[in-house]
Amino acid sequence: MRGLGSMQFGKIYPTLLAIVLAFFSLPARADGPGRIYTAPLTTDSGVISAKVKGAALTHALAVERDRSRVYLAALDPDGAGFRFVNLPVGRFDLVLVTKDNRVLEGLALGPQAALPQNRAKHLEAGVTKADSFFNRHVSHRGGVADGIALVLVERIRDGQILRGSGEELNAGLRRLELIELHEADDEWQMVRTRHLYREETPRQPGIPFLTHRHLPALGGLRVAGSPHDLGILDLTSP
Repeated sequence: MRGLGSMQFGKIYPTLLAIVLAFFSLPARADGPGRIYTAPLTTDSGVISAKVKGAALTHALAVERDRSRVYLAALDPDGAGFRFVNLPVGRFDLVLVTKDNRVLEGLALGPQAALPQNRAKHLEAGVTKADSFFNRHVSHRGGVADGIALVLVERIRDGQILRGSGEELNAGLRRLELIELHEADDEWQMVRTRHLYREETPRQPGIPFLTHRHLPALGGLRVAGSPHDLGILDLTSP
């Protein structure tokens, strides 16, 4: 019986090995975009609006403080202003993406991450391991308190990408996300992530990351009964 079992396994093993090797040699497939943005409810009446100078916008996002909901604003045709409508009562942080490839944000991430070199290295390793589809990333800003880290991460995929149909996507992908990681021993493990932005970008090697700027005026915006007009925001590059 043992000899028969060994012989059968010997026949099957090359087939299994071929399947495994074929699986790992396949080109990467794009994950489905899902529904990043929350659909507003007409029963909610909160409004945040502003005009901008020094930039033209491609996206304006409102992130609820608990990161469960992210809303997408309507933009002026020339990208010089935005308006969120039908927001629920609560506190929001804004993220703005500009046509000249900048991201400006007022996210509440906690105290600035001033970690010893070894802990910072382990945190970066945790961010890296959280997603293997995107082949490059940068951590724009992070905060750490009581062994919990919140990190704003930009990821880029500039290698071959296949659609679900098998057709090759002639573009790269860029994604912004907020990652929550918890420290355990000398490792940081992702326990939650909230995607904020995911867009195609022209296909080219070494797609540049967005230029990042933290703008406190975009954070902690309270939405209650009356519209919240931020006036004119100066987004001129420093």
